[in-house]
Amino acid sequence: MNPGGGFTKNSKEMEGYKVQYRNSTFSGKKIELDGKYYSHCQFRDCMIVLEKGETDIAGCSFENCKLLLKGNAYTVGKIIKLFTGKSPLKVLDFDEPLFEKTAPKKD
Repeated sequence: MNPGGGFTKNSKEMEGYKVQYRNSTFSGKKIELDGKYYSHCQFRDCMIVLEKGETDIAGCSFENCKLLLKGNAYTVGKIIKLFTGKSPLKVLDFDEPLFEKTAPKKD
């Protein structure tokens, strides 16, 4: 594993991802990770969605993001909870707001 938090991949392994992002910044967006490769990207105030786990993330940073697990990823989260006795992540209730509302700035 490299210091940036992902596994080091050679170019042949990265070719399996049709969509690849490098040195990109995402802000205030819904990002679906599956089927994509992210290298040295920044995510701010994003909703990160993972369903199958077919992604690779290397050297990326996340600031004030929420992670939504669906499908197989959610099942893996439940299995981790069975083994550890605690949830690896906070699970959002569907009625819970995804992001905190901020009051409009006054002039």
